[in-house]
Amino acid sequence: MTFLRNKKYKFLLLVIILIVPIILIGSAIFSEKPPIEKLNACQKAIAEARKEEANVYSPNELHQAEKLWHEAMKIWEKNNEKSKFLRKFDGISKLADRSIGLAEQSKKTAITTKKEIHAELKKELKNLREIASYIEKATSKLPLNHGIRNKLTPAKLKLEECESAYNRNDLLSAKKNLDNAKKSIEKLKSQTTEILDSYFSSYPLWVKTDEEMRRLSKNGNSTSIVVDKFSKKCIVYKSGKKYKEFDVELGMNWLGDKKHRGDKATPEGKYSIVAKKSGNKTIYHKALLINFPNEEDKRQFASEKAKGNIPRSYNIGGSIEVHGGGGKGIDWTEGCVALHNKDMDQLYSLCSVGTPIAIVGSLVPLNEIFEK
Repeated sequence: MTFLRNKKYKFLLLVIILIVPIILIGSAIFSEKPPIEKLNACQKAIAEARKEEANVYSPNELHQAEKLWHEAMKIWEKNNEKSKFLRKFDGISKLADRSIGLAEQSKKTAITTKKEIHAELKKELKNLREIASYIEKATSKLPLNHGIRNKLTPAKLKLEECESAYNRNDLLSAKKNLDNAKKSIEKLKSQTTEILDSYFSSYPLWVKTDEEMRRLSKNGNSTSIVVDKFSKKCIVYKSGKKYKEFDVELGMNWLGDKKHRGDKATPEGKYSIVAKKSGNKTIYHKALLINFPNEEDKRQFASEKAKGNIPRSYNIGGSIEVHGGGGKGIDWTEGCVALHNKDMDQLYSLCSVGTPIAIVGSLVPLNEIFEK
C-alpha cells in the first residue's frame, strides 16, 4: 500500500511539474499586452495640440481628449494590479483611439481658428490705421481746442496695444484690444464726419461767393479779396484773375460762423474794408478793418438770440480786421485774420477803403481735401 501511495504521489508531482510550465508559457503567449504604444501616441497627440494652443483656441475638444486619456490610464493602472490571466486592455485601446482623434481634431481647429483670427486682425488693423490717419489729418485742420483731437490720442494708444499683441502672436489679447480700439476710433470718425459734413454743407454758397468776388474784380478792373478759412489762404483777385495768395492764421475757434463776441470765431460772409490802419493806429503792424457785423450778421444774431441759442446778455461783437503779426504757425486771434508782416505790407498796398472782401469756409470740396 505504501508503495502504491508513493507511486501515486510521484505521478501527481510529475503531472504538476509538466502542467505548470505549460500554463506559464500559455499565459505569457495568450495574455493581453498593454497598449503602451497607443497610450504614448495619445500623449503625443495631446502635446502637439497644446503646442498649437488648442487649450486656447479649441479648449472643449482638447479637454475631452485629456479626459479620455486619464480614464485610459486609470484602467491600465487597475489592470496592472490583476493577474495576467485576468487583464483586459481592449477598453484602454478604444479610449486611446477616441482621445487621439479628439486631440488631432483640436489641433486642426486651433490652427484654422488662429489663421482666421490672424487674417481678420490684419484686415481690421489696416482699416483702423487708415481711419485713425483720416481723423488725424482731419483734426489737424480743425481748431486746436476741438475735443476730437484730445480723444484721438488714447484711441491710438489702444490701437498700438492691439498691434503689439498681434506682432507677438497673442491673438486673443489683440482681438480684445481691437474691439476696444475699434469702438473708440469709429465713434471719433462718426463725430469727425458729422462735423465736416455739416460745415461743408455751405460749400456751394462759398463757391458762389468766390465767383462773385472774382466777377466784381473783373467788372471793376479792381481788387477783391477772398479768405479761405479751411485752406488758411488769403487770395487777392485783380481784374478777375488770381494775383496773390498769402498764408493766414485765424481765430482759435474758427470752424463755423461767428456767433457772438468772445467766441473766438472768424466770421463768414461778404464784407468790405472800412478803414486802413498803420503806425500808432494799430498794434498789429498794419490792419484792414472790415464792416463786421453787416446787416446779415445782425439779422442772424437777432434770430439766434430769439430762439434762445445765444444768451440775452451776449453782444454780437465787432472790430474784425485783417492784420499783421502772423507767422506763429497756429490759429491764435480773437476772430481776426492775421498775416505775416511782410505779406501784410503787400496786401495793404493793394487795398483801399471800399475793397470787397469775402470770408468763406473752403474753396476746395471736402473729398479733395483728404485726397491730397
